[in-house]
Amino acid sequence: METRKPTPDSLGEHLAGRGACPIPLTHDRLSEVHYWWHEMARNYHEPDQFRYSLGAFVQAARSVTFMLQKEQDVFADFSWYESWVETAKKDSAMSWLQSARTTVVHREALIPGSTLQLRCIGNPRQPDGEDDVDPPRVVSPFQCTHHYIYSGPPTDHAHEFERRWSMEGLKDRELLEVCADCYDRLDDLVHFAHQQLGATMKSSRREGSSRRLPCMEDTTPHRVARTVMRDGQEIWVNEPPGLHNQ
Repeated sequence: METRKPTPDSLGEHLAGRGACPIPLTHDRLSEVHYWWHEMARNYHEPDQFRYSLGAFVQAARSVTFMLQKEQDVFADFSWYESWVETAKKDSAMSWLQSARTTVVHREALIPGSTLQLRCIGNPRQPDGEDDVDPPRVVSPFQCTHHYIYSGPPTDHAHEFERRWSMEGLKDRELLEVCADCYDRLDDLVHFAHQQLGATMKSSRREGSSRRLPCMEDTTPHRVARTVMRDGQEIWVNEPPGLHNQ
């Protein structure tokens, strides 16, 4: 007979799986960062939901270190944290995170810029079946990708619509990638903090991967909307369910 795990009585037990996590507030906030990254990915083609998820990601990510400082009394020696802070100041992704958090909390809304690149697939007028690829064009940061799929001229072939979000200060780097970098740095910090306490934290990192989580290794599936032709209409086939029902 399978032995069921006991029902956790605290956040620390819930996070640890076995025993109790010694820094549950920090650990839980890192899990929240992961959650908001996926909300950004899911809503990549929906500008408002993407922006709101980005803002939530920024605030959750920036507060991981706040939670760790709140829990610092469990450490016999917390001096190592200052070394991490100095290293983080030199990291471009973490520096952007600090600036973005100041913006979203104290100054204004986060409004990233967006481009869209169109690729024609199976165009019968293209010799040898080659695909046409248009150069990226700047599109409205307030208009969903549905608009560009369904408001174009009549077509008889499929397309790929590759969207890309970036922000000032990122040197044209794509936002999901930058946020994945932020998660990696914070995941390293929280793992190290557990080690300082003689505790363990589950790792999902795949051998040879630069990412701490496999789900963040490739952002392309989230950024590309693929269409097919059905009954003379262009249909988005890999659309996440329920986007327009929110």
